[in-house]
Amino acid sequence: MRQLKILIIDDEEGIVFLVQKTYQKKGLVTCGASDGLTAVEVFKKERPDITFIDIHMPFSAIDGIETLKRIKEIDQNANCVMLTRIYDDNSIARTKALGARHYITKPFEIEDLDKCIDEIKNKGDGSIVF
Repeated sequence: MRQLKILIIDDEEGIVFLVQKTYQKKGLVTCGASDGLTAVEVFKKERPDITFIDIHMPFSAIDGIETLKRIKEIDQNANCVMLTRIYDDNSIARTKALGARHYITKPFEIEDLDKCIDEIKNKGDGSIVF
């Protein structure tokens, strides 16, 4: 049995740090990035089981939607969950069309991420083995 690996992408480094530390304490392997271009490279190298992506990253060369698109080009089966402060029907539609599994609004609780992780782990198609 291997450990679940998650990638957290957010331009707020405090969020990246908090999520990484929380899940490391729970026994998961974590990696993080604070901009979209770095995130795509980390994804290529680490191949996480689940990726949490902030949509609005104003200081990044690419936003979260473009980051999602590039990750899906690398692995169309990547499990991606979008994070954002703004609930926007257009963004939800765009990210779902690109293959995002969930859309969580900030501020979020770790339990919100836990629910997504549990659902993805238990989806039953054998793509994640623990």
